[in-house]
Amino acid sequence: MDDVEQVINRLNLSPHPEGGHYRECYRSEQDVWLPNDEKRSAGTGIYFLLAEGELSNWHRVRWDEGWHFYDGDPLMLEIIDRDGSLKRLALGNTFAKEVAFQRLVPQNCWQRAYCTGRYSLVGCTVSPGFEFEDFEMIEPKKLAQEYPDIADDILKSPV
Repeated sequence: MDDVEQVINRLNLSPHPEGGHYRECYRSEQDVWLPNDEKRSAGTGIYFLLAEGELSNWHRVRWDEGWHFYDGDPLMLEIIDRDGSLKRLALGNTFAKEVAFQRLVPQNCWQRAYCTGRYSLVGCTVSPGFEFEDFEMIEPKKLAQEYPDIADDILKSPV
C-alpha cells in the first residue's frame, strides 16, 4: 500500500495535535492507580503516520513510550535524553546496524520524529496508558533556551 491517503483512510487515521495522523487502536480495560491516586488505563497503543516532509512538534509524554515500525520508510526519532544530549534513532524495517524495529523514548524526555521517505507508519505504546493531560508540547525556541548546548539542533528542521 504505497499511497499515503490510502493508508490514512484504511486505518481511519485523524490529524494528531503534534503533527501527522493517528488512531488509538488499543486501550487496556484494566486500570492502574498511580501513587497520587490518579487512575489510568494499564496501557494504550496507537497507529501513527508521518508523511514526507512532516515533522512532529517537540513534545514529551509523562510515561515511557515504545515505538514500533510497521510500514513505509524509516522514521527518525530525535530525543533529548535526561542528560541533555540529543540522540537520533532510526526506526525501520531493515537489519542495518543503526536501524531498529522498536525504540523506547523514556518518560518525560523531549522528542520529535520525521519520515525519511514517502511515509512512515509506526505504532506507539504507552504504559500506564496515554492521556492527553500527560502530554506536553513546547515551542522550539523555548526548548532551545532550556538546552543551549544543543540549541542549533533543536531549531534546525531536518525536513
